[in-house]
Amino acid sequence: MTVATRIRTDGGTPSAVAMVDPRAPRFGQAITALGLAVGIALQQPAFVYAMTAILCVSVLSNWRLDLYSLLWRRVLIPIVGPPAERDVAAPHRFAKLLGAMFTAVASLCLLAGNIAGIGLLGIVGYAVAAVVVVLAVAASVFDYCVGCKLYPQLSFVRRRGWV
Repeated sequence: MTVATRIRTDGGTPSAVAMVDPRAPRFGQAITALGLAVGIALQQPAFVYAMTAILCVSVLSNWRLDLYSLLWRRVLIPIVGPPAERDVAAPHRFAKLLGAMFTAVASLCLLAGNIAGIGLLGIVGYAVAAVVVVLAVAASVFDYCVGCKLYPQLSFVRRRGWV
C-alpha cells in the first residue's frame, strides 16, 4: 500500500477529496520510464521532450489534459476493470509535478547543450532524465513512489507556514 490512504470503492468516499485509481499513476510512471529510457539509450532528446510535454501539459492544465489518465480511463479500464480501491490523488499529483519539473530541467539542459554545442549540458540532461527513469521504475514496478513519500513532509511545511 502506498503512503496515500486507500479507500474501498464499496464504501463511501469523501466527496471533497480527489481520488484516483492506484493503478493509473503506476501506468503513467511506466510510460514515462519507458519513453525516457528509450531517449537516453538512443541519445534522442525528442523522447525526453515528449515526456516533458506530456507531464507539463498535465500539470499546467490542472490535471484536465492528462494523456496518461485519458489512456487509462478510455483504453485500459475496459480491459482490466474498475478499481477495487482508490487512493487520494494529491500525493500522486505531487509526484507527477516533481516528474514534470525534473524532465523540464533535463529538456532545458539537452536543448541548451544542442544549441550552444556544450556536450556537458547534454550529459547533465540525460543524467537528470535517468534519475526520473529510476524513480518512475521504482514507483511503477515496486509501488514505491518517492514523490508520494515526500508529499506529507511538504504538507507539514505548508501547515507551519514555511512555504
